[in-house]
Amino acid sequence: MPSLEVQLKRTVKSTAIIVAFLALAVVLDFPNTIYKGLFIGSLVSLQNAILLSKRIKKVSTIKDVGKAIAYMRRGFFIRLIIIMATLWLSIRIPSVSVNATAVGLFVAPILSISDFFITMIKESSLKSEALDNKVRQIQREGGENA
Repeated sequence: MPSLEVQLKRTVKSTAIIVAFLALAVVLDFPNTIYKGLFIGSLVSLQNAILLSKRIKKVSTIKDVGKAIAYMRRGFFIRLIIIMATLWLSIRIPSVSVNATAVGLFVAPILSISDFFITMIKESSLKSEALDNKVRQIQREGGENA
């Protein structure tokens, strides 16, 4: 199972790469409302991933469970308000696509989930190979009712 900290770092890194490509797309085709919406949504998604990462690191040091839950709950509402404000502003600004902004908000979560599944598949195939190698070694030695 991948370490949460490692997975969050990979998610932030890959989201930042996508944000950089979208920034380039906005610069090259400024009138395009979809690129602007995707850029803004992905940027907020990156910010939320960073905020969540910092909150998770901080909550691991809190000893009292009740305080830890309250701390995470506050972080959830802060991120929710940021998302709502982003969507509200994209509705109010005609040169930004609301739909593209909404899609952009899902960039970091989708990358994080994809990274998790890819890592799990890689780890399970490595464990399977190790088990096959162990079985072959036992069979060569004539053990375990080979």
